[in-house]
Amino acid sequence: MLDSWNQSIFNDIKQRLQDSAMKLVHAERNGEAFDSQLVIGVRESYVNLCSNTEDKLQIYRENFERAYIDATESFYRVKAPQYLQSNGVQNYMKYADAKLREEELRAQKYLEPCSGSVQVLTDCCVNVLVSSFRTTILSECAEMIKSNETEKLQLMFKLMDRVVDGIAPMLNDLEEHIVSAGLADMVASADIITQDSEKYVERLLSLFNQFSALVKDAFNDDPRFLTARDKAYKQVVNDTTVFRLELPTKQV
Repeated sequence: MLDSWNQSIFNDIKQRLQDSAMKLVHAERNGEAFDSQLVIGVRESYVNLCSNTEDKLQIYRENFERAYIDATESFYRVKAPQYLQSNGVQNYMKYADAKLREEELRAQKYLEPCSGSVQVLTDCCVNVLVSSFRTTILSECAEMIKSNETEKLQLMFKLMDRVVDGIAPMLNDLEEHIVSAGLADMVASADIITQDSEKYVERLLSLFNQFSALVKDAFNDDPRFLTARDKAYKQVVNDTTVFRLELPTKQV
């Protein structure tokens, strides 16, 4: 009986039901209010009408979930690049982070619980909001590290940790900064540290504390960044160029 109703009636109206539900969700994304139970009711109808005893969510997945994911992706394929172009990378990172949280909460409301749909939706949002702009976002990393903009780096880290190969470029930027800044500091202090071993050790310790504070404040002492810090700092310590510099002779 259920199969018969599904084939003869539901198949004729499900597209209209689905389209109406997606329009309501689209309106909500644009700030319009409506009775969320309307969308939930459509979702529940897809679940309740499935007669497949081995997969009660088959009709739901093939129709409602797929339509919801596709509509979400289409929405942000348009909105995300527009926002980035109008507001720049740093504001876009805040936008992407906010939308990821917003869409996860929305998915928990409209998608079937315990179906895995929320994770599928989240992966879709990460792809369209973050992965698609990975290179553009990461292009700001080196300058942020150089300027010690730890709050912005925290947000970038949070976003990039969700995408494939998102962290590796940040690790490289950190290593390059530590080596460059560390050696530059050594050269700037050469007239003192080459004459006083105690001052040399103090300078190295000061640099280590400086770089450690950066890793703590920007990257929450994540082990990957601690390893990058240690690797780069070791390179600074092992570099003896400063002791081979021809320092200007002091005038008597």
